[in-house]
Amino acid sequence: MESNRLAIIIPAYNEQDTIGNVVKEIFDILGLDVNVIVANDCSKDATSKLASAAGATVLDLESNHGYAKAIERGLDYAAENLGVDYLLTMDADGQHDPRSISAMYQKAIDDNCDLVVGQRPSCARVSERLYSAYFKFKFKFKVNDPLSGLKLYKASLYKQHGYFESYDSIGTEILASALVRGKMVAQVPIVIRERQDTAPRFGGMWKANARIFISLLNTMKRYR
Repeated sequence: MESNRLAIIIPAYNEQDTIGNVVKEIFDILGLDVNVIVANDCSKDATSKLASAAGATVLDLESNHGYAKAIERGLDYAAENLGVDYLLTMDADGQHDPRSISAMYQKAIDDNCDLVVGQRPSCARVSERLYSAYFKFKFKFKVNDPLSGLKLYKASLYKQHGYFESYDSIGTEILASALVRGKMVAQVPIVIRERQDTAPRFGGMWKANARIFISLLNTMKRYR
């Protein structure tokens, strides 16, 4: 794997319990020449220090931007400064196994994919399953897990789109745009592990389902 062609972007907010191990594991598995960018979203703990000590390039955001904007800052930095061909987003909580990255990267290379979605074994929430059903129906493509946080983009695709999201698409806007434009999109099964932290990304069950339902409605309005 020519890992210097890949940049991995990890948004992180108060992830001191996991971020060091997440970054170290990436280097251990993928090699030291991979580009790891941690977008530290104004954490109040030692996230920045521990990510840097583990070898990541840390972008210390001046204020709390939220998950999506932190990803966007990382993507922009990598696309503008690193000269890489592929950009990958992953979470800081330890659920994403870095071994899955190799499979996604290889799929992108072998099939000249513009975007590769890391498909989780299952979707826990009803709202997530509805999101998946909508993507299958609307875009005539079997994207089983559009809400997966592990996605790989061609840098050229991201540059063409110009931003991560313009509304709370929960990371699906570039995917939907790519499908509409007939870009080469694929999915690869990935390994999901137990969370190493305690704070779920979307909050509690009711809050999470409400947010996902609202996002789905906004996506449906956009592509009706």
